[in-house]
Amino acid sequence: EKNYVTHDTPPNLQYRKKVHFRTNPYTGPQAASIARRNARERNRVKQVNDGFNALRRHLPASVVAELSGGARRGSGKKLSKVDTLRMVVQ
Repeated sequence: EKNYVTHDTPPNLQYRKKVHFRTNPYTGPQAASIARRNARERNRVKQVNDGFNALRRHLPASVVAELSGGARRGSGKKLSKVDTLRMVVQ
């Protein structure tokens, strides 16, 4: 398909560029392996988060309140992963 400029074409439309959309590079057999890789990563992150939740449950509430600053934190907020590890080490 060619772009023809006629004498009837307004000047602001004479040099219009065509927009080409890229096709999805992840198609076919490659898409399946990427989907499996993403699923493995989601599973890995879920397991890490579950591990941190288990660690938080094993920390004494008094230690958590003392080390996290007590009233400074919202009562509904959970400890960050870094804070959890720091408390476990102490």
